[in-house]
Amino acid sequence: MPKDNKNNRTYTEEQREAMVSKLLPPNNMSITELSAQSGIPQTTLYGWKARALKKDNSRNGKVSKNTTSSKKFHIVMETYTLSEYDLAKYCRENGLYVDEVKKWRLDIESSLDREPNAVKEIKEELFEEKSDNYLDKQR
Repeated sequence: MPKDNKNNRTYTEEQREAMVSKLLPPNNMSITELSAQSGIPQTTLYGWKARALKKDNSRNGKVSKNTTSSKKFHIVMETYTLSEYDLAKYCRENGLYVDEVKKWRLDIESSLDREPNAVKEIKEELFEEKSDNYLDKQR
C-alpha cells in the first residue's frame, strides 16, 4: 500500500498512457530522459512500462521462446513489407519486440544460404566414412 504523504502523486490514466507511449516504439524515449522532462520518478515510469508490456503480452497471445518455427515464419511474412513505423505498431499490438522479428527474418534468410552448404558437408562426411569403411574391408 502506498504511504500517505505529500510526495505521493496520483496520475490520470491518460497521463500514464501518454508517458508509456513515449517509452515504446516508435518513440523509444529513454526512461531517464522522460523522467527529466516530465518530473515523474524513474521507478514509476519503469513500473508503468513493465505493466503495459505485460498487459499487451497477456492480451495479444504472447510469443515466447517456445514459439514454433512456423509461427515465427508467418510473423516474418506478415511484417516483411512493413515500414519501420508499421513494424513497431504491429509488434506492440502483438506483444512482440521489433528486434526479435528482425532476428527471425535474418535467421530465415541466412538458413536459406546455409542449408546447401550443410547438405554438402554431410555428403562429404558420408563419402569419407564410406571410403574409410571400404578401405577397412579391403585390408
